[in-house]
Amino acid sequence: MKRKKIKKSYRAIIYDIRKGRLYFLILHRVLHWDGWEFPKETVKKGEAPLETIVRGIKEETQLRDFKIIKRLHRQEKWQVGEINYIIADTFLVRVNMNQKISLKQEAIEHDDYQWVDKETVLKKLTWPKTKEIFGGIKDSWLK
Repeated sequence: MKRKKIKKSYRAIIYDIRKGRLYFLILHRVLHWDGWEFPKETVKKGEAPLETIVRGIKEETQLRDFKIIKRLHRQEKWQVGEINYIIADTFLVRVNMNQKISLKQEAIEHDDYQWVDKETVLKKLTWPKTKEIFGGIKDSWLK
């Protein structure tokens, strides 16, 4: 029996607060599927969760100045063919949205980004489970 491959990653919900309003960074994905998501990064062998999320934020957005606020302990799982995908956890990450964002990478995963309010995030996110996880975030966690 063939053993299924597991691809494990971590997600960052990146946000800022301006004039008392919350704004969230969403990325438009074009690699393997088309839609909106939060940044996420696949774990490299021997890498700790925080190492993965910090590397992923830097690689996917080029953001350098950010603060990890909270680990949510929320997972998302799905299967495509012989591969089991797991987003092992989601982190809340605060940044200053005036920082320059660049989506340039070796392999183009995303072609656009937007800073949007909570209602817009819920309308634009592609996957229902991601919407559910995002919808469960308490404003009190976002300091």
